[in-house]
Amino acid sequence: MLGADHHGTRNWYAAVARMLGYDPERIEVLIYQLVHLTSGGQQRKMSKRRGDVVFLEEFMDEVGVDAARWYLVNRGPDQTIEIDVDLAAERSQKNPVYYVQYAHARIAGILRNAPRESGESVLPTQPQASEERDLIKRLLEFPVVVAEATQRRGPQAIPVYAIRVADDFHRFYHEHRVLGSDAEAFRLALVRAAQNVIARSLDLVGVEAPKRM
Repeated sequence: MLGADHHGTRNWYAAVARMLGYDPERIEVLIYQLVHLTSGGQQRKMSKRRGDVVFLEEFMDEVGVDAARWYLVNRGPDQTIEIDVDLAAERSQKNPVYYVQYAHARIAGILRNAPRESGESVLPTQPQASEERDLIKRLLEFPVVVAEATQRRGPQAIPVYAIRVADDFHRFYHEHRVLGSDAEAFRLALVRAAQNVIARSLDLVGVEAPKRM
């Protein structure tokens, strides 16, 4: 992975591989675009010549490791990475990474209060609501999303997908009671599946999946 100002060196790596006796066809170089940081509604002016730079360590100190990883993965190599530092540091549901982590923590809270598994069938005993169907369909997309992200070298698909899962879960959560409902066993199984997919999505981009927030 190289920065946008290194186009002229991208072919060096295949040449070096050939010199060392490796197959140059195995070398793949991704060129990432520039990262623009905004704070207080103003874009930070950076210049290596003037010494005005923001190091990754400084960025992580300002927004946290999870947010730094999320926002840097949230755009593909062909897109300029625009990061609102104030939003990235915010611990509210306006912040996408916090929003997804909150969905995981909310499910953990439901499961902490759930009765122990009794071996009861989790098959639905009544027609599924639209919110339940939407969440199930979204969860079933996970293997395809990951496979395509890998094939296309497009990790940004994972955060985008995780937000959609969190959206579908929150819609379901606000419309339907899980514990104490006639469909409790089925809905508990559904939220466990949602938690698992969210946790795996976060793990793929190096972000923690907290159980309490």
